[in-house]
Amino acid sequence: MDELDNQIQSAKTDEKELNLVLKKYDLDEELALEFSEIDKAFRQLEIKYQSLLSVRKFFNNG
Repeated sequence: MDELDNQIQSAKTDEKELNLVLKKYDLDEELALEFSEIDKAFRQLEIKYQSLLSVRKFFNNG
C-alpha cells in the first residue's frame, strides 16, 4: 500500500507548477484578445465602407 501511495503522490501535479502552466497557456484570454483585434479591424473596415458609400452617393447626386 505504501508503494501505491508513493506512486499517487509522485503522479500528483504540483499546484504552483499547474498555476504557471495555466497562466502561460491561458487560451481563453489569448482567444479573447485575438477576437478583440479582429473585431476592431472589422469595425474600422466598416467605417471605411460607409465612408465610400457616402462619397459615392455624393458624386452620383452632385
